[in-house]
Formats: sequence, structure tokens, C-alpha cells
Amino acid sequence: MNMPVTDDRKWSPYKSAILPDMRLLIQVMVLGLLVSCTGKDELTTGDNFIDDKTRLAVVDTFKVSLSTVLMDSISTSGTGIALVGSYHDECFGSVTSVGYMEPGYKALNFDGTEIFDSASVALVYSGYSYGDTTALMSLGVYQLLENMTLNDNVNMYSAARFDYSETPLGSKVFYPEPNSTDTLFIPVNSFGKQIFEMFVEENVDVSSSDLFLKYVRGYVIKSDSGNSVVGFKADAAQTFLKIYFHVNGETVTESSVSIPFGPTTRQFNSVQSDFTGSELAGIKTGCLETVSEDIGEKAFLQGMVGLLPKIRFPSLQDITLENRWKILKAELVIEPVMQSYNLFELPDQLCFYITDKYNRVGSVLTDDSENVIYSFLETDELFNEDTSYTFDITSYINGKLADSYFDSEDGLFIGLSQGNLNKTLDRLLIEGRNPGLKLRLYYLTY
Repeated sequence: MNMPVTDDRKWSPYKSAILPDMRLLIQVMVLGLLVSCTGKDELTTGDNFIDDKTRLAVVDTFKVSLSTVLMDSISTSGTGIALVGSYHDECFGSVTSVGYMEPGYKALNFDGTEIFDSASVALVYSGYSYGDTTALMSLGVYQLLENMTLNDNVNMYSAARFDYSETPLGSKVFYPEPNSTDTLFIPVNSFGKQIFEMFVEENVDVSSSDLFLKYVRGYVIKSDSGNSVVGFKADAAQTFLKIYFHVNGETVTESSVSIPFGPTTRQFNSVQSDFTGSELAGIKTGCLETVSEDIGEKAFLQGMVGLLPKIRFPSLQDITLENRWKILKAELVIEPVMQSYNLFELPDQLCFYITDKYNRVGSVLTDDSENVIYSFLETDELFNEDTSYTFDITSYINGKLADSYFDSEDGLFIGLSQGNLNKTLDRLLIEGRNPGLKLRLYYLTY
């Protein structure tokens, strides 16, 4: 099944907001001054403040269940970036990305005096890369043999495949420069000459946008060698077929014309993964959970591959055993596996996506003011021991406990931000051993 990331919130159940009164505000101030602990500490406030049955507590021993879910497919269309190449490591296995694009159209008028010289497909670096860009890379442009069809009339997904010619229209071997502003030109002389002559002869197949699309069908950009995935801009303004020609006369006049590629909405990236020989070799498919204990006490996150860590709070219901309680603050602390980000930078920020026992990807988690709850990276650059992400999930926890019942089957996916989940291969390896994942609750019983 295809699992698009959506912002549809129709099954998001947490909207309740619990505002502290003056008495609770005083308790928070006292808590901040007096309580600093791990495990569980309880305080009895003085008679001058409040009833001595009121207790403030900090608890970070609630069990957090950690697993990884491999989604069947992620929507990768309309991102404006074609990711091309492959990379392999022993931790995440191999990943290969192929960029699909439709042709655009431009009417070309020739009078028959023009002589074809050459043709190239122009690609502009997007600035994104994944893997080892110091190795030589081979890039080829292929022609589709069938028209691309949208899976749900809206999106294309990472698992989609369309047939294309085995022989490239053109190829190029080069050292990728993902941060360069230069344009990469891949020679496609035979194909370009064919299109040029069709316009000169006023062939019906190049007389309109619809007929041109039916004839060319589309382009596939793929790599046959290298150890990196490189991003190229996939918009009509910067990706095009360029044809060079000249006109003989008293002087030779050289010129060129460009036929743009199609709209961004008709572009997508097809992604394949192979976990053989990696730590993910035993991961379950079909959107099923693989607990961290079965994959090295870790959880795996990787954007377009569809690896999403899932967290649940199976023992949180225990707090409702107290007769009267109030959560003042809830923090979730996530730690990356040490030394796992020496070669790959950690994501700058993470967010949550609501999920359930069926592991459906729901809306992004927001607070009571409908603001997306992000966690920004806190880096320990001195000792490299306390690097972590901290989330304030107070509104989520309070909302789930509003009716004194917490469904332990519900959970949250840890994901990249909405702008990066479906157009990057950014990754994170989460520590599953104690205290790699910690739910810290500041609460009041009275």
C-alpha cells in the first residue's frame, strides 16, 4: 500500500488545552528551584503555600517503546529535485534513486538553412548530495517507453517504476560538484539531431505539446557508477534539451534553441533499497514494526527510503492511578547513536507524525496553538556525549490523558521536517539502550 505523508488532521484526537491557574504557576516556580533529579522525587510543600497533600514530582522512568517501520512507499513527486545515484554502507544498506521527468514543449521554426551541430541535456545542481562525492560518477539520460501515470491522480511514489530504453540517449562520467553553480551538460547528439530534423520537416509529432509528449514520453536520469546520490533541479527553467546549430553564409552564424523539460508536478524520484548484509537485514516489510531489540537496540530514520522510528508510551496509563494529578511539562529526549554521524550530518530538526496501531502516517504533531512541534539539534561539540534532541510534548500527553485513559496502541513517528521527508535521504540512527530515549514528566498530584 502507498503511504503518502499528509497533513489531513481528521483523525488527530488531541485538541484539549489545560491552562495552569495561579496555584499551579507557583508550583512550577518552586519545581524549577527545588527539583533536579532522575528517577522519581516527591516534594511536600510547606503549609504556608498549599495543602501538604500536594506533591510535585519529576519522573523519567516511564517506559518508552521504540521500533522502526519501513513504509511501502513515500510520495516523491513535485519536489523540484531529481535525486540520482546510489550509495552503500554497512549500517543502512544500499539505496538507489532514479529521477523521472516528462518533456516540456516549445515550437521551433526553421527555414531549412540551419545545420545541426550537437545537442545536450542541461542539469543544474540543487546543492544536495548524499554519500561520497569524491568518487567518479556516471550519469545517463534514458527515454521512457511508456507514459507516466499518477498513482492516485495526484502523486507519484518512491516505489513506482516505468519502462525505459536500455540504451541511454547520452551519458557522462564526471566528479560531482553538488555545491557548484555550473550547469552539467550531458551530450545526446543522435536524439537531438532526430528532434531537430523533425522540426525542420514539420513532422506532426512535434506540432503540439500533446503530440510531442506522446512521442517522447519522458526522460529517466540514472547513474550507472559512483558512490553518491546527487540532486539536480527539476524545473522547466533550468532543465532542458539544448540544440546547437549554425547557418552558412558570408559568415558562419552559430545559434542554439532549448526545449524545456516538463512541469515539476510530473517529476518524481524512484527509490530502491537493499538491506542485505546491513544492520537492517532483518527488518519487517509491509509497514510492520520491528522493535529496536531486534535491530541492534537502535531505531532507523531515513527520508525517501521510508524508514520511520515509532515511539509508544505503554506505561503512561499508570499515572492515572493517582486520584488527582496534573502534568505541568512533558519532554521527550532522543539521543543519536554515538559515532553514527561522523560521515553524515545529523538533521537540524525533527518533528512528529501521528500514527496508530496500523502504522498509518497521519498529520504532523502540533501544539495547542496549531504550531508544528519541532526539536532542534543540541550538539555536544566538546565531549560528543550529550548530543540530543528534546521535544516539548506537553499538549500531546495532556490531550491523550484528558479522559483518564491512554491508548497504548497509539504512537508517534519521528520524522524529518515536512520539507525534507520526501525529497532527501537524510538519516538518523537513534540510541535504544538506556538512557537513549527518555520521557521526562513534571507533574503534580494533590
